[in-house]
Amino acid sequence: MAQTEAFGELLRGYRRAAELTIEDLSSASGVSVRAIGDMERGRSRGPQRRTVAAFADALGLGPVDRRVLEDAARV
Repeated sequence: MAQTEAFGELLRGYRRAAELTIEDLSSASGVSVRAIGDMERGRSRGPQRRTVAAFADALGLGPVDRRVLEDAARV
């Protein structure tokens, strides 16, 4: 599995666990619906650090899950 696919699956899992739609996550993080969809499908390059931080904040991730998401985003 490619790095971007692993990040995308992890992001989707966290989003679903938070019971958020892609639109909800977009609104809360400031990242476009299209970009989130592309990331979740592994069709984009790894996100920038500030994007990952915006996702973690929007998802309400604790320190451990935040670190897991950050590590998955590193290419």
